[in-house]
Amino acid sequence: MATEVVHRVATDGAWATPTLDAALTRSGLDARDAALATSLTYGTLRVLPSLDAALDAYLDRPAKLDAWVRAALRVAAFQIRHQPKIPVSAAVNEAVELVRAERGHLASLTNAVLRKLARPEDAAPPTALEIPRWIEAALVRALGAERARSFLEARPLPPPLDLRARVDREELARVLRKARPEGEIALGVAEHALHARRVGDPRELPGYAAGHFVVQEQGAQLLGALVRAQPGEHVLDACAGHGGKTLQLLEAVGPSGRVVAVDLHEARLDRGAEERTRLGLADAAMKSSVESIGESIVESIAIDWTVGDGGLGEDPDVAARGGFDRVLVDAPCTGLGTIHRRPELPLRAKWEDVVALAEIQRAILERVAPLVRPGGLLVYAVCSPLAEEGPAVARALTEAHPELEPTPLEIAGARSDEDGVLRLGPWLDGCDAYQVAAWRRSWSASPTSGE
Repeated sequence: MATEVVHRVATDGAWATPTLDAALTRSGLDARDAALATSLTYGTLRVLPSLDAALDAYLDRPAKLDAWVRAALRVAAFQIRHQPKIPVSAAVNEAVELVRAERGHLASLTNAVLRKLARPEDAAPPTALEIPRWIEAALVRALGAERARSFLEARPLPPPLDLRARVDREELARVLRKARPEGEIALGVAEHALHARRVGDPRELPGYAAGHFVVQEQGAQLLGALVRAQPGEHVLDACAGHGGKTLQLLEAVGPSGRVVAVDLHEARLDRGAEERTRLGLADAAMKSSVESIGESIVESIAIDWTVGDGGLGEDPDVAARGGFDRVLVDAPCTGLGTIHRRPELPLRAKWEDVVALAEIQRAILERVAPLVRPGGLLVYAVCSPLAEEGPAVARALTEAHPELEPTPLEIAGARSDEDGVLRLGPWLDGCDAYQVAAWRRSWSASPTSGE
């Protein structure tokens, strides 16, 4: 199974986590074998560069190697070099049989290459992710050597499934532990977060149908909480994605509030709407009138911020209030803060991606800044630890807009650094790496002047 997933990641551009989850669902493997398949898949992807280097030393034309054979060799090499409890002979034999079944005549090549690989005397599971040198240099430049090293340190497998409790989380944890005694449920540092491992499909867990929890990574939960939305406020979620933070904001503003969820892709907005429907929170389009409803309003709008604001600046309600009370921009980025859950990501990233995405982030902030009312809060975040995507973009906005006053942030014991950027990461309970900056709009500024 690990070979199948590694092969699809390499050839189809598939993401490891959903591909592995689907394969495990189809396979019906018991918990022990499923855990092994998970460990082999993620482990192989975490140290792919050194595995390929070791294998290529014994291949005459490594660039011409069949992709399926390459995947089988990678998984076997990982077992030989990093899994001392698995006999070398077992790793070799399994790879040979897999290749024989799929590529017959290349089984002998597989056997010959793997027989030449020696198990290191210090063979052990990886202690850190292997990433391209340019990304490692960028991490050190952005985080400093100590934080960069902490960021790359290996984390337990499988990655946790993070839940946000919508009921008392300690009671929810008790219910889940009783239902899945073979699993692991732990409380996170976010106020409503639970970390779950080995619990299976979350849709099959008790409380899912009743809306007692939603699936949401803990760093994203912290980001949603940092907006500090209050009852009755009008909030803009400018890059809503699948709507996890939109839901947080909706719950925070309460019956008299309003949330506008914007994204470039309508399909993402649709998924957010489906989740809110599951939880019994209908969108504004499903209401007869704003005045007649007894719960907060959420509206979904597809907008390309690099082109315009979709008419939000002329919205009568926005204009009457002088703008939104709070605006969240969880901007599109490289996503390099998620590499522990997506170890294939740094192997696909390019420097030109960083440059292009930073420019998009600046464009989005320029477009949404005038939509913040005087006294209102603008929060900008990226799920990336790179300086080019976080601090550099924030600094440019501050320099271009004197009416925006940088505001320090604090949550779960983490505080903004001297440059005004709050950095979340694995040093905070294993979170994905986020960088967050915030500004308060001065009372003397006009939110619709476009300055």
